[in-house]
Amino acid sequence: MTTNKYNMWFLSGYGIATILLLYFGLNGLVVTALSDKFPNARFITILALFFIVAWSIGLGTRQYINSFTKDTQNKIRNSFLCITVFSWIIVLILFSVS
Repeated sequence: MTTNKYNMWFLSGYGIATILLLYFGLNGLVVTALSDKFPNARFITILALFFIVAWSIGLGTRQYINSFTKDTQNKIRNSFLCITVFSWIIVLILFSVS
């Protein structure tokens, strides 16, 4: 496998992880915020898990980007930025459909 295939796998995994994190995290926060008591333990737990998972994804992505040379880092950063925006758009579409 070449480096380009590894990049595509990592970018695809990042996009899927971002979509899952955003959809289930935001959905869980909205559902618990609309319950009878607010803030409750479930809301705080989901919020803490949301931050921990997002932080972990960010650290992994940062280490992955820093493993490249300066020239390639800019291209990879732009790819991650595009995938992040695309993930937000997909999550917004999922929320509007469901």
